[in-house]
Amino acid sequence: MTDMKNKSFLTVVGVIILVFILSGCGSSSKSDGMDMDMGAMTDPITAELSWSPQTAKVNEKVHIQVIVKQKDTNVDKADEVMFEISKEGDSSQHEKVAATNSGDGKFTLDKTFTSAGTYSITSHVTVGPQHTMPTKKLIVTN
Repeated sequence: MTDMKNKSFLTVVGVIILVFILSGCGSSSKSDGMDMDMGAMTDPITAELSWSPQTAKVNEKVHIQVIVKQKDTNVDKADEVMFEISKEGDSSQHEKVAATNSGDGKFTLDKTFTSAGTYSITSHVTVGPQHTMPTKKLIVTN
C-alpha cells in the first residue's frame, strides 16, 4: 500500500514541477523575433484613386494614380498595388496591371484607351494583412 502511495505522490510532484517549468517558459523577457507594432498593423490603410485628365478621350494618355496612406502617413512599401481595368459591357476588355511606385505613397499607371465607353477602374492595394480596393468609373469619349 505504501508503494502505491509513493508512486501517486511522485506522480503529483512530477506534474507540479512540469507545470512550473512550462509556465516559466512563457514569462521569458527575451525577444523571440516576433515583436510587432500591433498598433500599426491595426490602423486601416486608405487608398485614394484618381486620374488626370478627368475627362478622357480615345487614344489620349490617362495618368491613373492611387495614394496609399496608413494613419495619415504615406505608405511607400506596399506589398502589392495593381490596377484592374474593365470596360462595361465588354468582358474581353479586362486587364490587371502592376502599378509603378512613384514614391511619397503614390502608385501610378499611364494608360491609353483605344475605344470609347465606361471603364471600371479598381486599385488593389495590399499592405501586410490588409487589402483595400476602391473602384471608380471613367468615361472615355471620342
